[in-house]
Amino acid sequence: MSPKSNCENQKLEADLVVIGGGGGGLAAALTAAEKGIKNIIVLEKRAALGGNSALASGPFACESPAQARQNIIADKDELFKRTMNWAHWSRVNPRIIRAFLNKSGDTIRWLENMGLVFNVIAFFPNQTPRVQHRIEGRGVHMIKVLAEKCRELGVQILVKTAAKELLLAKDGSIAGVLAAGEDELEISAKNVIIATGGFAGNKTLLKKYCPLYYEGFSLRGLPLSGDGLIMAQKAGAAIEDFVTLLKEGPRVDPHLWPLMLLELQGMLIWVNSRGERFTDETIGVHAFEAVNPILMQPGKVMYALIDTSIKSEVMELLPDEFMKYPPNTSIKDQAREKLMALDKALLAEAARDRVKVADSWKDIAEWIGADPATLTATIDEYNQCCDHGYDAVFAKDRRCLLPLRQAPYYAIKCEAHILDTIGGIRVNEHMEVLDDQDKPIGGLYAVGVTVSGWESETYCSDLNGSALGFALNSGRIASENAAASMLKD
Repeated sequence: MSPKSNCENQKLEADLVVIGGGGGGLAAALTAAEKGIKNIIVLEKRAALGGNSALASGPFACESPAQARQNIIADKDELFKRTMNWAHWSRVNPRIIRAFLNKSGDTIRWLENMGLVFNVIAFFPNQTPRVQHRIEGRGVHMIKVLAEKCRELGVQILVKTAAKELLLAKDGSIAGVLAAGEDELEISAKNVIIATGGFAGNKTLLKKYCPLYYEGFSLRGLPLSGDGLIMAQKAGAAIEDFVTLLKEGPRVDPHLWPLMLLELQGMLIWVNSRGERFTDETIGVHAFEAVNPILMQPGKVMYALIDTSIKSEVMELLPDEFMKYPPNTSIKDQAREKLMALDKALLAEAARDRVKVADSWKDIAEWIGADPATLTATIDEYNQCCDHGYDAVFAKDRRCLLPLRQAPYYAIKCEAHILDTIGGIRVNEHMEVLDDQDKPIGGLYAVGVTVSGWESETYCSDLNGSALGFALNSGRIASENAAASMLKD
């Protein structure tokens, strides 16, 4: 597009404008094009498409063709019950959950028809059913394929172009979008889909809507600013007063990756800065809910403790049945390479003061700021539990009880992280944006993590991959409903 004077907006017309070029936005645009909608514009604020979807490994789905090929039974009714029970039927809309689950298997079929290849994996050992569909090439490859298919069907994708404001008709329905890139754009459109992602990079919104947020939270996802939520609110959308933090933890430094295998098996011992155990460590299997007890500890930090004998257990955790990667890949070889570099990585992290290596628990205690007597008592109590095969304090699975007696000892500092936010804009099961009276705002839809109603206070690990899964499925649902409305008119 040729540059225009800032005094004059370039005027465009579209049947559908999709704000955001991530997984949800591209799925929405492609679905609309497949339904016969001709004039579609995607606005992407960043230079690259994909958003957090490009960083993901694969979506949740149930009753998919990939699961059928792997003889995995993932009944959508059972998963519906699990999801609702997880949420205690609070803060989620059961009709949205049902729409998501019902669509998910077909979305895998849809993606496979584009050439994407999936392997259904377990997020944690012994998870049943397996529901995360790991993409060959991961999320970045999926984004590339979706974008290519969009362009083949005539979808206009504008990068480095940020939506600024939703335009409304006199009756309060959508009339278009103001945007800015190389040009100031005024796009007339009666249908808009908001797919801008969360607001994990906006501290003002985090403090307003996320009760668990604190300044020390580090961010592992993209620092998205919540543009869609802000625009929707100005257009009259209802905004929920509670937004879920998609948080993860504990997580050791990526250089210490092999220790995550121990963590996922629950074989580490966790203590707080007072040197006290505070939970059954096997909740690390469910990394998302494991954050909750960590956030209750002093300084919101914990320390994972191992000894030399436990460190050697890592080698035993690399059989094919645990790794669950598809055959004929280099993943296992890469894992073993990282394993062999573990000692080097521990020393490197010790130099960064993220790990303490010591021959006595007294030195470990001083490093974490605990009373040595307290930490020593904690270790003695834990070792006795291991000797008896019974954790009398937290009833930890006896298979995960390994004593710590062989020096040197290791303490690894671990904290929680934010991946994204989930929620804000209120929608119904058709992904129509609702006002404060729960009435749809004509022509306005929202999808992905920017909407509420599909996740409770803590991310449901039984539906792992659901952030990407919901983005894709809600994008398709919104677009199908928008297309049906346009074609009817």
